[in-house]
Formats: sequence, C-alpha cells, structure tokens
Amino acid sequence: MVSGEDEKLAILGGPKAVTIEDPEQWKRPIEEEKKAVCELIERGELSGSGFGVSKQFEEEFREYIGCEYCLTVDHGTTALASAYYAVGVGPGDEIITPTAGYIGSYAGALHMGARPVFCDIDPKTLLMDPEDVERKITKRTKAINVIHMGGRVCDMDALIDIARKHGLAIVEDACHAPGAEWDGKKIGNVGDITCFSLQGINPHGKPVSGGEGGIVCTNNRELYERQLIYCHLHRAGITKELTNPAYRLFDSEVLGLKYRAHPLALALARISLKSLPYRNKRMRENRAKIFSELRKLPGLEPVHDYKKANPGGFYGGFKVIYKPEELGGLPIEKFVEAMRAEGAPIRARMVSSSGPGLEHLRNIFIKGFDLWGHNRGPLGGEWCGLPPFKGYKKGDFPVAEKMMNRVLTLPALIDPKEGFLEQYIKAFKKVTSNYESLLQK
Repeated sequence: MVSGEDEKLAILGGPKAVTIEDPEQWKRPIEEEKKAVCELIERGELSGSGFGVSKQFEEEFREYIGCEYCLTVDHGTTALASAYYAVGVGPGDEIITPTAGYIGSYAGALHMGARPVFCDIDPKTLLMDPEDVERKITKRTKAINVIHMGGRVCDMDALIDIARKHGLAIVEDACHAPGAEWDGKKIGNVGDITCFSLQGINPHGKPVSGGEGGIVCTNNRELYERQLIYCHLHRAGITKELTNPAYRLFDSEVLGLKYRAHPLALALARISLKSLPYRNKRMRENRAKIFSELRKLPGLEPVHDYKKANPGGFYGGFKVIYKPEELGGLPIEKFVEAMRAEGAPIRARMVSSSGPGLEHLRNIFIKGFDLWGHNRGPLGGEWCGLPPFKGYKKGDFPVAEKMMNRVLTLPALIDPKEGFLEQYIKAFKKVTSNYESLLQK
C-alpha cells in the first residue's frame, strides 16, 4: 500500500489528504444565550454598570483570573485606553509596543498625546523581544505595552524586570489570551494592568465573547480607581468605591466618559466564560498533537513557547514558522497552495490584522501625521518635550520583516471531527515529502 506522503500531490492530480470538511464540531449553547438575553429584556436591564449582570460578570471573571479588581468596558481598545490613563500616560510620553502588533493596542496612548515606539520580535516566539524593548527605552518612556498575540504569552519575567529597573508600567494586551498563564498564574494576575476583549462570538471570536466588550484586571487599587474616574460615568455606587482622598471631589459623573459595557454583551460573555476552561484544554491538546508531528518534518518549526508560558485562546490560530531553505527554496505561497489543494485549511500570515501587517509600516508612522492640527501631536514636529517625529522605513525591524513571509497560520480547533487531525497532519507530510515536484511546477 502506498503511504500518504508518497502519494501524488492533489495539486498535481492526486487524491486529497483531507476529505473531512467543516472540522469544528463544538457549538455554542445558543438556547442558553437566548434565555439570558430575554431575561434582561424582560426585567429592563439594558443599561448601566456596577449592578446586575455587569457586577456578576466582573466578579466571575475576577475570580477566574485570580486578581483583586476587574472592570468591564465597551471594547478591548477602550479597555487599553483606560489602562494607559490609569498608569499616567499623557502628552509627551512614549510607550513601547511590538511592530508585530495591532493599532488598538496603542491607539489609546496615541490619542492621549503619547508616541508609540516600536520594538522588534523574537524569531522563535514571534512575540516582543525583551532585549529590543530595553534598547528603545528613553527618559520619556512611560509604559511597556505587552501583547500576548494569538494567546501566546510574552517573557513576563524579563519584561517585568526591565519595567521595574526603569520605573515603567506594564500594560498588557491579553485580548487574545483569556486563560493563558505565566508560571502557574493566569494572565491578568501578573503585570500591572491587563486588558481583554469580548469581541465576536464563539468559537471564532475572542475566547470570552459577547459581540462587543472589554475587561480590565489589576491588583492595584489606585489603578482601578483611576479607571473608574476615567470612563465609568454613573456607575452604581461609584463615589463609594473611590477611596483615594484626591477623588472625593467627584460626583457620579466623574470625568464624563461612558465606556460601560452593554448588559446584553455581558450576559453572553458570562455563558462564554463557563466553557472557556474546557475549550482551552482541548485547544492545548490539539495544538500539542499537531506541533509534535510537525516538528519531525523539514521546513516547519512550530512557534516556541517560553518555559513558564501556557497559551490560552484561539484567535489568530496556531503559528508555524516556515523554512523554505529546507524545502529547496519553495516559496511559502506555493506551499500554501499545495496544502489547500490537499483540502487543508491554512494561510500565510503572521498577524491577524488587516493593513500593512507590521505597525511601523502604516502610513502614519512612515510619513507622520498632524494629529490635532496646527503641528500638534506626537507624530509631528517637536511637541511636549518630544523631539520631531522621524518616521519609520522598511529595514528598521529586520526580524519582524523577515518573519512576515515565513509564518503559516493553522486553525485552532476545539472539538475536531474524528480523523481530521490525522488527515491534516498527513497533508503536511505529503507536501513536505513531495516538495521537489512543486519546484518544477
């Protein structure tokens, strides 16, 4: 009998390795979601925060993470904005963020008048490189924006050491990473302040999802109270929550911003949170099974995890580093084309966002931008102690730029149909074994 890897490639007329379609069997509990939403509609709980489903979800998520304080907001992006305000980011400051990141991670700081300063990534983890982070620190640096991209955990020991050494805050973007861990602690209970997103709907949205929404976790009471005054207008009991004497001048309208989460979103998110431990457990098992097999094949190197890291979440899929030099220089596009012909879901992209792929290659960071007009803002001329913005160019971040064309994205499955993973792995074996036939195509 001819083995799978010796068969003729499907792209050249052979049989497909993957014959199972729509492999994900896990289904969200729609009837339970309908009931929860209808109950809110019936009792008229469709606005506000600090009571009802809003308070219930905050307490349940706080207990799940293990942190002291948890606050819900309307989006992950506004969660991060409130975090930047909480740690004191303002005009003329700098925050360090990875170029293989996302605009929503630093947009809140930018609109506060701070300048995003990009750093490169580690070529094995595809996460921010702590050594390059430290190289980018100046006297104007206020915070390090740690992004746990795709639910993979950054080197928190190194980053926290750097932050403490230089007196900086750690603002974590864990929007992809609910349930991820560092050294046995859940992310959200490690750095200074951590933000999550509730965007989308399971199984393809954020790990805890409710359509739209965000969460911020911290163990620091002062940071929590600064978030309250920043964006929780008319939160029930807010003036009683403000224990800092400096905040006793506030009434329930605090600083006037209303970033509250919608109760309907939190009702859905409560249900999503219930199944997160199971979904994360299954994701890790499937990831380990696929990665263990791919490590045996030429041209493929599953992304590395730090020893203390335990990934969480599904957004952005599983990442595998592609090494064309081990496959006769076969372009990644031809590899992906051959895999798809085999029936295997796969794509070639390092980050899941649209746009240029790397943040420093956005036009506003190449050309600069007069954010508030009249040459005011962090991306223009000299302003609030910042030197004139120079702009970035191709070649500034060699590792991230090289890796942009060397990363494969695989689906992060929870309950795949029986036999799918075996067929999926067979497709990789088949294509890597017969790569020479693709070089002639």
